[in-house]
Amino acid sequence: SLPPSHPPSPVGPLTIQFDLVPPLAVIAARNPLVQAGGFYSPPNCAPRYRTAVIVPHRNRETHLRHFLYYLHPFLQRQLLQYGIYIVHQAGNQTFNRAKLLNVGVKEALRDEEWDCLFLHDIDLIPENDHNLYVCDPDNPKHVSIAMNKFGYRLPYKTYFGGVSAVTPEHYLQMNGFPNEYWGWGGEDDDIAT
Repeated sequence: SLPPSHPPSPVGPLTIQFDLVPPLAVIAARNPLVQAGGFYSPPNCAPRYRTAVIVPHRNRETHLRHFLYYLHPFLQRQLLQYGIYIVHQAGNQTFNRAKLLNVGVKEALRDEEWDCLFLHDIDLIPENDHNLYVCDPDNPKHVSIAMNKFGYRLPYKTYFGGVSAVTPEHYLQMNGFPNEYWGWGGEDDDIAT
């Protein structure tokens, strides 16, 4: 059977704490139904949505642990089928978020016919599980519209960074991210236009 269109067990505003770094063993123990590679499907119903979360990563192990600790239960309460793709850049070259996102999307689309792709910074954790991790079928969606580091306001009107949601069709229509953006910033605003 299908789950209800709105998940039955959202918590609403969440308490997020960064004072302790959860060990990977604790994260795994709290999420026994998550399969190897970060895949989950609700055990008692057919999911309404299939969401891939693509996360560029390098040298941010503390952020990674907090991200997984909070995001797995957040997504499970929404009764989604999901996969979390941590795309790691090795070496000491300048970080290339755009290229990592492109690689992550390519791998995700090889694995599954996802309904939605969430392009997600590793240091952003949703603070309210009424924020559903599903796509608008008609338009790409900027999800991180209120972040604590910006006083819960957008830094500028056309800001599209942090967390964005696109359907695979939208992603293919925009031909992914331009790979020439090195360092942080620019690639997300480029696709917003």
